Amino acid sequence: MYLKSIDICGYKSFALKTHVELEPGITGVIGPNGCGKSNVMEAVRWCLGEMSWKSLRADSMTDVIFAGTTKRPPLSMAEVTLTLDNASSLLAVQYSEVTITRRLFRSGESQYFLNKTQCRLRDIREMFLDTGLGGDGYAIIDQGGVDSMIRSKPEERRAFFEEAAGVAKYNAKREEALRKLDRVDMDLGRLQDSVALIEEQVKKLDSDARKAKLYAKYKEELAAMEAAHILEKAAAAEAELAQMQERIGPVEQVLGERRSQIGAEGATLAALNLEKAGEQNRFIEANAKVAETKTSIGRLEERLRGAMDSVSAMDARREACGLEIAADRVRVDGIDPEIVLVVESIAAAETALAEARARASTAQAELSAGEFGVQEAQAAKDALAKQAAARTQEAYESGRRLSGAESELTHAVAHARASLRSLERDAVSAAETRGRRAEAHAELGACAARQAEAKTTAEAAEAGAEALRRLQSKLGEEAMRLHSETAQASAHAEALESQAGQNPYWVGAQVVLNAGIPGVVGLVRGLFRIEDAAKPALEDLLGERLFAVVVEDSTAARAGIELLEASGNGRARFLVLSALAEAPDRSYPENSRPLLSSLRFDPRHEKMVRHIFAEAYELGGKLFSDYWVYGGAAAKDGPQPTLADLGELKEKVVTLEARGTGLCEERARTEAALSEAFTCARAAALALSSESNRRHGLEARLHQLEQGLENHARNEELSTEESARALAEIAAAKESIREARSRRADAEARVEAARAEETAVAQTLAAEREELAGKRVAFSAQEGQLRGVEAQLAAHASSLKRLEGEKAALEGSIARLAAEAEEIARRMAETLAGQERMRVEVVACQAVLSGHENEAKAVFDRMQDLQLKIDERGALLKTLQAEHDQALADINQHEVHAAALKSKRDVLATRLWDEWQLTVGDAQTKYQDVAADPERLEMLRRRIANMGNINMAAPEEYEALSRKQTFLNTQIADLLQAKEDLKAAITKINNATRENFRQTFTDVREHFRRLYAVLFEGGEADLVLTDPENILETGVDIVAQPPGKKLQSISLLSGGEKTLTAIALLFAFFMVKSSPFCMLDEADAALDDANIERFTALLREFQNKTQFLIVSHNKRTMEAADVMYGVTMEEKGVSQLISVDFRKKSGPEAEPAAARVLQQGPFEPKA
Repeated sequence: MYLKSIDICGYKSFALKTHVELEPGITGVIGPNGCGKSNVMEAVRWCLGEMSWKSLRADSMTDVIFAGTTKRPPLSMAEVTLTLDNASSLLAVQYSEVTITRRLFRSGESQYFLNKTQCRLRDIREMFLDTGLGGDGYAIIDQGGVDSMIRSKPEERRAFFEEAAGVAKYNAKREEALRKLDRVDMDLGRLQDSVALIEEQVKKLDSDARKAKLYAKYKEELAAMEAAHILEKAAAAEAELAQMQERIGPVEQVLGERRSQIGAEGATLAALNLEKAGEQNRFIEANAKVAETKTSIGRLEERLRGAMDSVSAMDARREACGLEIAADRVRVDGIDPEIVLVVESIAAAETALAEARARASTAQAELSAGEFGVQEAQAAKDALAKQAAARTQEAYESGRRLSGAESELTHAVAHARASLRSLERDAVSAAETRGRRAEAHAELGACAARQAEAKTTAEAAEAGAEALRRLQSKLGEEAMRLHSETAQASAHAEALESQAGQNPYWVGAQVVLNAGIPGVVGLVRGLFRIEDAAKPALEDLLGERLFAVVVEDSTAARAGIELLEASGNGRARFLVLSALAEAPDRSYPENSRPLLSSLRFDPRHEKMVRHIFAEAYELGGKLFSDYWVYGGAAAKDGPQPTLADLGELKEKVVTLEARGTGLCEERARTEAALSEAFTCARAAALALSSESNRRHGLEARLHQLEQGLENHARNEELSTEESARALAEIAAAKESIREARSRRADAEARVEAARAEETAVAQTLAAEREELAGKRVAFSAQEGQLRGVEAQLAAHASSLKRLEGEKAALEGSIARLAAEAEEIARRMAETLAGQERMRVEVVACQAVLSGHENEAKAVFDRMQDLQLKIDERGALLKTLQAEHDQALADINQHEVHAAALKSKRDVLATRLWDEWQLTVGDAQTKYQDVAADPERLEMLRRRIANMGNINMAAPEEYEALSRKQTFLNTQIADLLQAKEDLKAAITKINNATRENFRQTFTDVREHFRRLYAVLFEGGEADLVLTDPENILETGVDIVAQPPGKKLQSISLLSGGEKTLTAIALLFAFFMVKSSPFCMLDEADAALDDANIERFTALLREFQNKTQFLIVSHNKRTMEAADVMYGVTMEEKGVSQLISVDFRKKSGPEAEPAAARVLQQGPFEPKA
């Protein structure tokens, strides 16, 4: 097993996500002080479960989260992930690769993950027990750890030996067993206390239980006496109630007659009220027409008044337009004289402008002549200055060329030497690259085969998952549809049931059907099935008769009617099958469809069905029978369920719910299969992605190697050419130096002559400039006069333009106002014509209004006549109601008396139940032969009262406590046995610990003594137990005597000697039990070069068994590394990593390569 990679994000100075790839062997971590090297080591220890913030160089655990810099804000979380190769199965998990992640938030919350699954810290610690990587392990040595291994107390040093001996898991088991033993002792004490308390309670309950049994005996006898007494009183009340029922019969007969008469009169009165309501509706409609006609007349009159107002407004606007046109014409006549005056002023200004321009032109010519003379003098001066500068530059260039030639000579010599060194390096590097290219080719072929296999697996898994996903989607849609249909059918059924409760014929039919009357067949609607499309026709044809009760003969019908009258609940229509005649055969019109063809029924009911439906047929969307035609527009929402469909709706709801349940089960099965398919697909995709990434990496690596070989070839060719070119450059540089020295002497002589000529020309130029200044003053005066005349001309031109624009605007306004006046005249004519039409409409509406008012009066007269009839019927109904109420009062009086008797009977029954928990039937069965004895009854009552408070639960409590006592005694025995088992387990663990520790100590001691002698080239060292008699707790002391010294304590050793002693002990542990990887943070800081050689030799010897990660500043330690990581802080406060791979083929030519890199100076990597 080895550490494959480290991922750090937000831990201390690693603000950016940092990925470190590691390989078996030796890996070095280098960089300047304070750049974050030790943070890499601490991150590994922290991820493995370190809980001491002091060991992590922090004041609290949240201090390990990146705290921010001047340019970066602090982070809210620190995360470190370690990936380990577990192909050797050293860790007790079923994975060839193990990933451990630890997260810490600023809130203090921590999270741990094992292969991306959240786990406990305990799980991670237990997994690394006995690997050397535990909390007390020897495989991670931080800064100062080497010294602390020597300075630690013997008892503290024992932890390293326990880790090497593999007894850490035994210690954990022993501690767990001791904790369990403590819990057993506590439980045993509590149980023994409980048993003592229960024994006292059992003694007390024994007497209470005997007293309760005697009380129960008396109570049973008293119950028999009381029940017999109550039964006698109940029998007397029942006899009186029977006599009352005989007297109430005649009164109920009178009540029934009056109720029938009231029903008939009520129906007549309802018909009259219905007719009156129709007349009222017609009266309201007539009044509405009258009001609507009046509203129309009002709107027409309002429009007429608006038209008249509009004509007046248009006439006023036409007069205003005429006045505006007259005013605009007066203003146009006044503008023409103003335009003539402005034109004359412009002509005078143009004459003055021509004169001013002539004077300015003369001054301009004189000024130009003066400027030309100055320019010639200046040009002569500039030419001489350029000539002097050119000669100075020639002298400078001659000196510069001389320096350049000398520098080229030096550079050519250095170039020749560098080309020769580069040629040597390229030859060595090309040989290494060709070897790595051959390895990459072989690995790429194997990776391509694995990728093809992974791709086939991933495609198959994805196809299976996609099929299950489509099935799941289809099942989900079907489930939604079924749920919607079920909800809709349930809602319709509930609505129909609510509606049915308001329909007296439906209620009455249900009462008759549920009564079990002989001869009742069922409802008309329930004896056949009909197609959905024909349901509206069926309802039109039968209406309420759909709920008629079908009976075999009139006897069943009369029984149903008597039942409804007696219950007073609903009405019913009856269809008597025995009274039906055979329906004759009928013929139907062409293209019609008999309604019978839409029905399905039992052959036993064919006679009834034909009698009802034989005459009905559908033709052209209408339903015809002998006397009726049904038709009209269909319902907008389609046929809605009615009471006739209630039974079918309930059946449909049950069917839909059953289908929904089955569909849910199928969806659950599909969901489980889909989840499993997704898991397989994800695993296959991850495998494919892993192989693809590995292949891309290999291809990139191979491409890089190919480019490297090409670069080596080009570099070798270039180096050869550069060497030849450098020798030619050396010869050319020497010749250039000789020529440059001669040219520099000539250039210095020409510079002096040019400077003398430049001085004479400068004096002439000064005189010319004085004369030019006077001419410029004269030209400025003439130019000012010219600008004044031009400004006056521009003002006159602006005035002329303004006057012409104003005249054009007025003429346009006159034309627009004239057009507006014509439009107003046209609109006035149209408005006057519309007024006449509206007057005609008003007259027509008034005639219609008169007709509607006459119709309303006729309807009102009919309403008055109906009201008189209603009043007469109402008076008769009141008389019948009074007689009915009197009979009802008599019945109520009898019922009150009967209710009192029933209440007395019920009170006796309630008393029998409340006092003795007996029903009347049970009492009659149980105590039928018991005679009521008042004296014995009173004696039993006194005895029970004298017994005082009785604990009736005492017998049950006594039995329960006895059982509990037995159970607790059993528990105590079990705990005593468990205690003995735990002691035996602890003894066994202690024996194994002693044996393993003693053997490991002996082996480590032997290896330590040998390694010490090797590292110090002599001397003596030993490991001594501080308490040999107590192997479980003894400490381990170190005795060390370097060559030629006799020290009394290891604290007197020098820093280097302490380090070598600790290294000898560390590698002695590795020889007994090697750790998967070892991390050393500046462990070599105190060693000199000679001891460094011995230290690195040990590293190379153990690198095949243990992976080393070393932080060091020593070049010789760096030289031993296969891979080197540089830590830098390009951005202050933020650590970054870069790597250098020194792995190469073995051979004598390989060693100088790494050495040359280290000899180039301090390592300062850049990201």
